[in-house]
Amino acid sequence: MPLDPTAPVFDAVDARLVAALQHDARATWGQLASAAGVSESTAMRRVQRLRESGNLLIIGVPDPLRADLGQPVLVHLRTQPGQTVAVAEAVAGRTDVRFVAIVSGRSDVICELIVRDRAHLSRILLADLAEHGAIVSSRTSMVLKTFKTRDEWSQELLPGTADRPRGPVVPTEKPPRIDHLDMALIAALGQDGRRSFVDLSGDLGLSETAVSRRLNALLASRQLSFATLVNPVLLGFGLEAFLHLRVELSDLESVALALAGRPEIRYVSATAGYSDVICEAVFRDNDALYDFLTRHVGMLKGVRHVEVDTELTTIKRVFRHPLFVPAERAGTETP
Repeated sequence: MPLDPTAPVFDAVDARLVAALQHDARATWGQLASAAGVSESTAMRRVQRLRESGNLLIIGVPDPLRADLGQPVLVHLRTQPGQTVAVAEAVAGRTDVRFVAIVSGRSDVICELIVRDRAHLSRILLADLAEHGAIVSSRTSMVLKTFKTRDEWSQELLPGTADRPRGPVVPTEKPPRIDHLDMALIAALGQDGRRSFVDLSGDLGLSETAVSRRLNALLASRQLSFATLVNPVLLGFGLEAFLHLRVELSDLESVALALAGRPEIRYVSATAGYSDVICEAVFRDNDALYDFLTRHVGMLKGVRHVEVDTELTTIKRVFRHPLFVPAERAGTETP
C-alpha cells in the first residue's frame, strides 16, 4: 500500500507498540509498555492517538468458513486501461465484498467475496460484474480452507520475538455451531477488538465470565481471530504481494502449513481454481521478496509454479472501506 504523504511517520516506539499489538491484540497496557520500553501511560496515549487518527485498526475477524458466515471466493479482474481504480472502488462498495486491492501482474484487481450460495455467486459473476463494461476478464478461485489470517511481519521490530510461539493453524476438527450471542460478540469485537469484558458484558447481557468463556471458545476453535492493521510502509515495509502457487496435491497441506509458519505471510488459503495455494505477504523491499522466493518457497517440496502479483494499493480490507481513515469517517460493514 503506498504511503499517503499526509500520513504520520511512526517512530521507533510507535513501531514497537504496533508489533506488540500484532503479536497480541488484547495485550494489557502493562505488557505493551514492557514490549515498547515505555510507561503504561505513554503506551496508552500513543495507541489511542494512532487509533483515533485511523492509522491503526484493532478488530476481531471471523473465519467465514469456520463461523459459517458464507463461502469466501477470490476473484481476479482485468480491466480496460484507465478504468482500474473506478472498477476497484465500485466493487469495494458492495457489502458482500470483504477485500479489494489494485495489483500489478496478470490481474489488475483482486477481491474477496463472501457469498451465501452458488446462486449468489452466479448473480455476481454473470450479472453484477458484467454491468461494469470496463471489466475485460475474470478468474475465480473458491477458498477451500484458510490456514492463516494473522499479521506477524512486524515481529522483527521487537527483540526476542523470533522464538515466541506463533498462533496455531486451523484445527482439523469440525467447529461448533455459533449462536446469536456468539454472533453479537463477533460483531462487537469487529468494531473494536480491545473492548473490555465489562463493556461487552453490558452489550450482550451476560456476565463478564460468560463473555470471557465465549470469546476463548471462539478463539480456540479459530472461528475468530484478532487483526492489528496498519499501513506497512509506516513501519518500513514497502512491499505487499500475493503469491499464487501451483503444487502437487499430495504436498498441498505441508506447503500451506510451511508458508503459514513464516512471519512474512499474513494470509494463506487452499483454493480451487487457477492456483492451489494463495498467500498474501509483506516484505521490506524487492530484495526481501527475492530472498523469500529463492530461499523459502523454492525449497518447498511439491511447488511447481509461482506467480506474484504486487499490491499497488489496498482499497478495502475486512469490510473496511475506506481503510485507514479517522474512526468517525470510516465505513464498516458486517458479514
